[in-house]
Amino acid sequence: MAPKKRTNKSEKRVTRYTYDDVKEPRTPETGHTALLPADEQVVTLPMDNGWSKAIDVGKLPEGDGRPVVVDMDPAADPVLFWAGKRNKREVPVLPLQRNEIVTDSRIAQIIDRARKAASEKEPQARQGQLFADLERTLRESDRSKRVEFYTHEEGWKNKVICGDSLQVMESLSHYEGMRGKMQMIYIDPPYGIKYDSNFQQRVDSTKNEEGDQADDVLTIKAFRDTWALGVHSYLSYLADRLYLCRELLTDSGSLFIQISDDNVHLVRTLLDEVMGQANFCSLISFNKTTGQTSGLVPTVCDYLVWYAKDIKQLRFRSILLRKEFGGIGSVEYTNVELPDGTIRRIEDEEFEDPSRLPKDARVFATGDITADGWSESGSRDIPLPNKITLKCGPNLHWKVSPEGILRLYERNRLLPREGHRIYKRYYEDFPYMPLSNVWTDVRGEPGKSYVVQTSATVVSRCILMTTDPGDVVFDPTCGSGTTAYCAERTGRRWITCDTSRVAVNVARKRLLSAIYDHYVTRNGDVTSGFVLEMADRVTMSSLAYDREPEKVELVDRPAVDKAAVRVTGPFEVMSLGRYSVEDWKGYVVSESAGGGEPAKLENYIEVMCRLYRKDAAIQGASGLVHAVAEAEKEKIAISIGPLSGRVTAKQINDAVQDALASGILDVHVLGWAFEANVGEVKSQLEGRGKVKVELIMIRPDTLAEGLKATQPEMLFSPLALPDIKVKLKRNGKGPEAEVTLNGVALFDRKHRHTEYKHADSGYISAWYLDEDYDGDCFVDCQMFFDFKKAPNLKAVLRVEVDPDEYKLQLTSQPFPVRGYKRIAVKVVDVYGNESTVVHDLK
Repeated sequence: MAPKKRTNKSEKRVTRYTYDDVKEPRTPETGHTALLPADEQVVTLPMDNGWSKAIDVGKLPEGDGRPVVVDMDPAADPVLFWAGKRNKREVPVLPLQRNEIVTDSRIAQIIDRARKAASEKEPQARQGQLFADLERTLRESDRSKRVEFYTHEEGWKNKVICGDSLQVMESLSHYEGMRGKMQMIYIDPPYGIKYDSNFQQRVDSTKNEEGDQADDVLTIKAFRDTWALGVHSYLSYLADRLYLCRELLTDSGSLFIQISDDNVHLVRTLLDEVMGQANFCSLISFNKTTGQTSGLVPTVCDYLVWYAKDIKQLRFRSILLRKEFGGIGSVEYTNVELPDGTIRRIEDEEFEDPSRLPKDARVFATGDITADGWSESGSRDIPLPNKITLKCGPNLHWKVSPEGILRLYERNRLLPREGHRIYKRYYEDFPYMPLSNVWTDVRGEPGKSYVVQTSATVVSRCILMTTDPGDVVFDPTCGSGTTAYCAERTGRRWITCDTSRVAVNVARKRLLSAIYDHYVTRNGDVTSGFVLEMADRVTMSSLAYDREPEKVELVDRPAVDKAAVRVTGPFEVMSLGRYSVEDWKGYVVSESAGGGEPAKLENYIEVMCRLYRKDAAIQGASGLVHAVAEAEKEKIAISIGPLSGRVTAKQINDAVQDALASGILDVHVLGWAFEANVGEVKSQLEGRGKVKVELIMIRPDTLAEGLKATQPEMLFSPLALPDIKVKLKRNGKGPEAEVTLNGVALFDRKHRHTEYKHADSGYISAWYLDEDYDGDCFVDCQMFFDFKKAPNLKAVLRVEVDPDEYKLQLTSQPFPVRGYKRIAVKVVDVYGNESTVVHDLK
């Protein structure tokens, strides 16, 4: 007899949450940021919220013509002062640009291939795409509209942004329409105590190389709170960003700042000024993994300082935790009722070990049956059937009607004695308690992927307490992406940013390798909310008036759809945009040597050229050769990329033409980032003969405030392009392609030179493939990296997965050659540096 064909009835669906019903303005893609008018390039951020009332108090009576010496009265409204404090700040306004869209999930692709392999009995089933709808929309959209930004709306996509949080927040407010739209902001800034340990050098390890810390310019500013004035600069850093956070929050929103005990007092005082003292909500303490023993007693907790935008409109959902017998929330349960009706106190050994309680014993606490205030009908004495008369007493009334008191007696809910505290509240009446501001039940995050990684439990609780499904959660301190991960898991929209490429890539890998429970929505849409588990609360009133127990929602326990498993939804990777292709003459701020003097403006082009070559002669012409460095045997033309954008193919071509016109054959193009096709342009230009083109990467923190490194070899490195091999073959449906990653050129920071590294050498953190690159936005169609910990998909989905799927694969799955007939491959090395190569398939 032939075996029965296996059905897939028990096979779980793979789902994700999307927010197509939530519209947002179309963001420019790489290379399309419009030129900004001069008056829009900088905005002034007012920073005097906490002073406003004091200024009014400090003013002289109307009509008094004497000069006012001070503009605030510390006795009326004390505020925190520090060196460098200011009441306004000029912030550059740079539009965001979309560099990359992640339409799928690595884990979803693994699941899809495993299922196809199982059904077709092929060990190498061709890749399928569970969520090709978004990618198809992107590919088939009208290209003429794709350059008309902020005039068209599209469905919401979550966002990972690489850039300084100050400028990112201003851009979100100014261009993306997010002012007053964020329901919760979670900030985990540097704690302001150590200046050399809060950064991570590599994507694949939380341990930094001791001999490589001093010159690791890429991560110096991203994860260390190091500025010239120590804690004074730290407070300025926080204040600048907190004022912008306040503007981004909705009126019902919440702001959480994670901090240690070293500076919690300063942070809370600063928040009193920024958010208003009346909007303070709570100071929450939570356990860490290990305690620091440098002081007199070990420090075992960190703190969350919680403020509301407007506490009168605050959105708050109480989280209920199960009581632990003998612990917090149950200390008042000191009595036990035995099956024979005997009532006694609970013994000490029974508190220590509840299993020692007699079988079927009921633990209870006593409650008062009276409340303040006298009434004629509600304060009369009540004779009970056991010949005890309950006397209400003066200025009191029964909490329920006299008839209700009798019903409580009938239900054995009253102790057989006179008095008021005789109501028996059994432990099982409601075995939950509200979450307090002391969280002793959390621990540090196990298996950290980042050197400073917050517990997901802590962040999730903040999200659940203050937001609803579909709300926007923002974290300007991305780190390992914990806030984004928790928001994705709980069905909230999210935005996160970081200056460190290491952090951005750690977060991206974490999101792409995650699986979550699929929660049941109320009407099929995430923004409608989730169906929540309910708990019965038996109360004195429900018993007295013969009502059903009160139903209480457990906000941290949404109902799980057992027939589905969820993966990360689509998100976009963004960066701060440039003004225009022609806009190189920006300015950078240079702190004056005196510290107290106003900052000076220096020409951006001159600063960068002199950092690269001290002998550079700045060119006054309007061309793309900005400086010329001349020595005995060489003459180099230097072209600088835009201050906050990517070097384009056009800039490289124009710079070479300008150099050739001056008889210069060696062109160095410096940039913060490069568009994907610059490698092709470099090869084409050099292939024509004489000219040599060097593409030089400017380290991301080169112009960071307080950065002392000025040696060119520490600030600049050659742009490394991936080495790939493309194999084309034909099948019945048309041509197919397959990409193999051979290696990448990597700048060795220790030895100061570029080395070719094979793809299997351990220096590749991840690589991504766009199967049909359109020249503007990179779309992740296939993605490859090592999973730190392989998920147990067999238990979750009943599907066998080849263990090699969780390792870094060097050859892509075959894919059809499509419309644009070209591909792009993006490689991320272990230091977080990205490089992209474009290959034509025509």
